[in-house]
Amino acid sequence: MKNKIWVFAYGSLIWQNNDINPINSIDAVLVGAHRSFNKKSIMNRGTKEFPGLALGLEYGGECVGKAFQISIDSFKVLKKREGGYNEIKTPNNDIKILDFEENIIEDCIVFFPNTYSKNYLPPSTTLIEKANIIRTGKDGTKSNAKQYLNEIKNFLNEYKIQDDEVEELYKLVFNNIM
Repeated sequence: MKNKIWVFAYGSLIWQNNDINPINSIDAVLVGAHRSFNKKSIMNRGTKEFPGLALGLEYGGECVGKAFQISIDSFKVLKKREGGYNEIKTPNNDIKILDFEENIIEDCIVFFPNTYSKNYLPPSTTLIEKANIIRTGKDGTKSNAKQYLNEIKNFLNEYKIQDDEVEELYKLVFNNIM
């Protein structure tokens, strides 16, 4: 049995990873999926009455992020942290993780939102609807969805990663464009 595993990070896990103690970290691209604010957060970034939104993935496109190699014990911690998300092993017929030299990272886990959850927002949800949820969400145990969106945008900008949905949501939420 392996004692290390690769995981792909596309959101806050990239910079909030002290709890999983990465052994190795590389820049990576998820081919076959893209970031999407598609999961209502009723605890960490909002409340049941006033949910926020958390970042997830949808199939199609690409997503630049990081691949972390972690211990099996750290993976158990990560699974608890990513409750409500499904573990998808790559590569598979739909997605793969590549390093920046376009080598496939074998046996890498990616966390996708559970599309059967009542907190999942389908791809038909408009950016305006998402912006309204983010704006009206209250503080959760970690922060609120506005702070989280700002954090995500700042990270992406810092690493020169272009993400159109994040940029557009940021404009809608912080510039009150509706």
